Amino acid sequence: MAVVGVGAIGSLFAAALPAAFRWNKALIELYARLIARGKCHKAALVACARKLLIYANTVVQRGTPWVESPAAA
Repeated sequence: MAVVGVGAIGSLFAAALPAAFRWNKALIELYARLIARGKCHKAALVACARKLLIYANTVVQRGTPWVESPAAA
Protein backbone atom coordinates (compact mmCIF):
# COMPACT_ATOMS: atom_id res chain seq x y z
CA MET A 1 0.00 0.00 0.00
CA ALA A 2 1.31 3.43 -0.93
CA VAL A 3 1.84 6.10 1.68
CA VAL A 4 -0.40 9.10 1.07
CA GLY A 5 0.63 12.50 2.38
CA VAL A 6 -1.50 15.10 4.09
CA GLY A 7 -1.50 17.27 0.95
CA ALA A 8 -2.97 14.47 -1.13
CA ILE A 9 -5.71 13.85 1.42
CA GLY A 10 -6.49 17.56 1.57
CA SER A 11 -6.73 17.67 -2.21
CA LEU A 12 -9.06 14.68 -2.17
CA PHE A 13 -11.44 16.37 0.25
CA ALA A 14 -11.23 19.66 -1.64
CA ALA A 15 -12.37 17.77 -4.74
CA ALA A 16 -15.11 15.88 -2.89
CA LEU A 17 -16.55 18.91 -1.11
CA PRO A 18 -18.52 20.41 -4.05
CA ALA A 19 -20.24 17.06 -4.66
CA ALA A 20 -20.98 16.73 -0.95
CA PHE A 21 -22.54 20.20 -0.94
CA ARG A 22 -24.80 19.19 -3.77
CA TRP A 23 -26.15 16.04 -2.10
CA ASN A 24 -25.58 16.28 1.66
CA LYS A 25 -28.21 18.44 3.37
CA ALA A 26 -26.38 18.38 6.71
CA LEU A 27 -23.29 20.00 5.14
CA ILE A 28 -25.42 22.59 3.37
CA GLU A 29 -27.08 23.50 6.67
CA LEU A 30 -23.73 23.58 8.50
CA TYR A 31 -22.25 25.93 5.89
CA ALA A 32 -25.29 28.24 6.00
CA ARG A 33 -25.23 28.28 9.81
CA LEU A 34 -21.53 29.18 9.91
CA ILE A 35 -21.90 31.95 7.32
CA ALA A 36 -24.89 33.35 9.23
CA ARG A 37 -22.74 33.49 12.37
CA GLY A 38 -20.19 35.61 10.52
CA LYS A 39 -17.55 33.02 9.65
CA CYS A 40 -15.63 33.67 6.45
CA HIS A 41 -16.14 31.45 3.40
CA LYS A 42 -12.81 29.66 3.77
CA ALA A 43 -13.32 28.87 7.48
CA ALA A 44 -16.79 27.51 6.73
CA LEU A 45 -15.41 25.32 3.95
CA VAL A 46 -12.68 23.95 6.24
CA ALA A 47 -15.30 23.13 8.87
CA CYS A 48 -17.42 21.35 6.26
CA ALA A 49 -14.40 19.41 4.99
CA ARG A 50 -13.66 18.32 8.55
CA LYS A 51 -17.27 17.19 8.99
CA LEU A 52 -17.05 15.27 5.70
CA LEU A 53 -13.89 13.56 7.01
CA ILE A 54 -15.75 12.58 10.19
CA TYR A 55 -18.58 11.11 8.09
CA ALA A 56 -16.09 9.14 5.97
CA ASN A 57 -14.23 7.82 9.02
CA THR A 58 -17.51 6.72 10.60
CA VAL A 59 -18.58 4.84 7.47
CA VAL A 60 -15.21 3.07 7.27
CA GLN A 61 -15.12 2.29 11.00
CA ARG A 62 -18.63 0.83 11.04
CA GLY A 63 -18.25 -0.94 7.72
CA THR A 64 -21.73 0.12 6.65
CA PRO A 65 -22.84 2.22 3.68
CA TRP A 66 -23.72 5.89 4.14
CA VAL A 67 -27.39 6.50 4.94
CA GLU A 68 -28.46 10.12 5.10
CA SER A 69 -30.77 10.89 7.99
CA PRO A 70 -32.52 14.17 8.70
CA ALA A 71 -30.33 16.72 10.45
CA ALA A 72 -31.01 17.01 14.16
CA ALA A 73 -32.54 20.30 15.21
